[in-house]
Amino acid sequence: MRRAYRFCLLLYPRQHRDQFAEEMLGVFEEAFAGRREHRWTWSVRFAFAEVTGVVAGAAEAWLCLKPAPEVRTTPCSNLPQELVAAQQRVDANIAGMVHAIANHQFERARIHSDAERRDRESLRILREKHGLNS
Repeated sequence: MRRAYRFCLLLYPRQHRDQFAEEMLGVFEEAFAGRREHRWTWSVRFAFAEVTGVVAGAAEAWLCLKPAPEVRTTPCSNLPQELVAAQQRVDANIAGMVHAIANHQFERARIHSDAERRDRESLRILREKHGLNS
């Protein structure tokens, strides 16, 4: 049963498998081990429910799989480089946060949110320094 479940996990995108496969397999094994004394009909229902859940979860993971938006890398020639770099950090953190939320990686989204807040404050200070308050 473990081998069949591991095979079903191949339906998930590689990034998702790399991050969650071992945990998913562990939860499956715990649920199955706790119910081994039940009749074979329970095992069939359990297997069907698990395979259905894996297929549905894999489909959702593939549908939610979107690359993070690209960050502008072409600096505007009339802006100081430190200002351009600060804006790129803010943009990268926003893109990372959106990507993390879309993939239900809420701890990673929180990290990007905190970094974005710090980088946005640094950007505000740099704008004031260069007289670009807007």
